[in-house]
Amino acid sequence: MTTSATDTHGDDRLLVLPFYIVVDVSLSMSVPQGGDKSAIQAANEILPTVIDGIEASPTLGDVVRLGAVDFSDDARVVLRLDDVRNVNPIPQFTVRGATSYAAAFRLLRQEIEKDYAQLRGDNYKAYRPAVFFITDGEPTDDQADIVAAYNDLTDPSFKLRPNLIPFGVGTATKDQLDQWVYPKEGSKKPMRSYVMRDGADPAKAITKVAEILLSSVIASAQSVSEQGSAGGFVLDDEDLDSDWN
Repeated sequence: MTTSATDTHGDDRLLVLPFYIVVDVSLSMSVPQGGDKSAIQAANEILPTVIDGIEASPTLGDVVRLGAVDFSDDARVVLRLDDVRNVNPIPQFTVRGATSYAAAFRLLRQEIEKDYAQLRGDNYKAYRPAVFFITDGEPTDDQADIVAAYNDLTDPSFKLRPNLIPFGVGTATKDQLDQWVYPKEGSKKPMRSYVMRDGADPAKAITKVAEILLSSVIASAQSVSEQGSAGGFVLDDEDLDSDWN
């Protein structure tokens, strides 16, 4: 891997690939299910795991930008999109309230626009972002509100619309989460949802999400390094185990 990637069409700006981790912090995430660790405790290991992996390779730090959002009744920025080498201390997710997918989608759209404006101001060129969306159950807000917020986030006219990959633990279902995948099946490069199998420990399942995220970061950075502007996000789930459907 080279130390940086630039556009192959005469644009000398450094190409970067933003990742967002979006975590459900509703109160149910604080209850251990099947093990000693709760889902929120496992979620709080994601950022350290990914940051450690990126810091172990300086070339990853050149290409990857990482941000985090949480959501319950509302949504909040936990980590503004940044070079992880600038992150100290690493923030924590804290449980509160219910489960509003609409709030998460609305805040994501706002933050993506802000973050990309900042990247452009800093002379970076960024690929469309990848969003790892982790939830432990059904949303508690109105379906019409969720659909409207999702449609706004993934509107084809929105050039920064993200690759959206939902991960469901606890009582989250495949049918529910498939609605929020983007791009959908039939697209040139579709994403998919992942749902923990019945009886699996949500905390252990979330630990696996961190591994998939880190492997996807590495694969995506390799794509950027080798292909320049023709590269981009690569979802690497080869190590997914039988706890996921």
